[in-house]
Amino acid sequence: MLHFEPYEKNSLKNDPTISMLGKWEIHYLAFNGPENCQKPPLIVLGGAFQNFTSYRFFVGDVVEICPIVLVDLPSLGNNSQLASELGLEDLADLLYYWLVQEGIDRVSLMGLSLGSVVASTFAFKRPEMSERLIMVGTLAKPRKSWRMLLEESLKLLDAEQMSEFGEAVVLYLINHARLKETEIPEVACRLFRRQMRTFSENEKQRYRINAHRLIGVEEVLGYPTCPTIVATGDKDSFTLPYENAFFAANCVNAQFALIENADHLPQLERRDAVVGMFCAFLKQEDLNQVQGLKLLTHEQGLALERRGEPRYALKNPNAYVLGFSAVNGDIQIDSPVEIIDINFFGCLLKYEKIVFTVQEYARNLILCLPDSMLRIEVLVFERGEGWMRCLFKHGSFVIADEFNKLLKDSDYCHELPKLGQRPYAEI
Repeated sequence: MLHFEPYEKNSLKNDPTISMLGKWEIHYLAFNGPENCQKPPLIVLGGAFQNFTSYRFFVGDVVEICPIVLVDLPSLGNNSQLASELGLEDLADLLYYWLVQEGIDRVSLMGLSLGSVVASTFAFKRPEMSERLIMVGTLAKPRKSWRMLLEESLKLLDAEQMSEFGEAVVLYLINHARLKETEIPEVACRLFRRQMRTFSENEKQRYRINAHRLIGVEEVLGYPTCPTIVATGDKDSFTLPYENAFFAANCVNAQFALIENADHLPQLERRDAVVGMFCAFLKQEDLNQVQGLKLLTHEQGLALERRGEPRYALKNPNAYVLGFSAVNGDIQIDSPVEIIDINFFGCLLKYEKIVFTVQEYARNLILCLPDSMLRIEVLVFERGEGWMRCLFKHGSFVIADEFNKLLKDSDYCHELPKLGQRPYAEI
């Protein structure tokens, strides 16, 4: 049976209880709900490299509503046990068998980022055990560009380029183009970067394991039927608002909400709105009353712009690209290109005379911006006759800041009309 304790100010700093299920370790902290509470406990599954103190922003509020169990499954959170053979569905099954072992027959679930996929898989496979489900920052079918960026982070990690790796991961998770709106604390960014670039060998292995788990997802196993809230920041560039809305629209009993002026880490940027959403949903109150939260119908969610950031046209679109040999690093391409459109995350380029294969240069091109000293590494995302779409390999906060300033300069570029629901290749 789970060992529940009263929640106190410093409880999250306590060592977790370690429960064994076969050879697997499940780390947890469990806290009592209100006296005589009949609600099932809330199981909280976080993303990678969070520890239980990461949840301090909401635990004190939630234990006033129901019991809460913070869980780190193998290689997730602060659980250092490696489990490369376990996929995301396996982790959901592991959670099920552990709850059965501990005598828990019904739960609500909360999944944040990576944890949302495990939580939703559990709820889909075990509807008889699932009371309610909270998901923040999720997706149903990973987009190609998202996979490519994860793969690029693994290349940096394998090359032991830890400073660039740390900055790249943070730039993927945080929408650097919208710092003014999200107001994420600079100290949080510094701490994330330091955490990533000082990974231990065990942490590097866990990053590889979790990245491969996500890359291996072609599409979610299915959609839960219990009452569900799917939410994300309206400036989320990692799991796009449209992707979250698409997940919610495929559930039979889900609401979709945007957390205003937040990105993939809304708990750091809009705590009151996030905690208000958690509490209102668990108490079955009207989410429309939560300040900072915008509820959308499924039709409104599916009508969202699929590309999260606006496109820009440069006043001078004439740039050039450099291509380097993957074998010896020599310059193999030095060619003019025309920038058709561009935003913080990528661009569409037109060219006439470049002769190369995607396989050779997909990860070895540099875009040299016009009327600027900025040089940005790119990944070729898609190619056609005389054109290519590219993703930017952001791995430097200095370059990202300078590039962002250029895009905000009306003398350098102007915003293009939105694409609406016309088909296009996602950047």
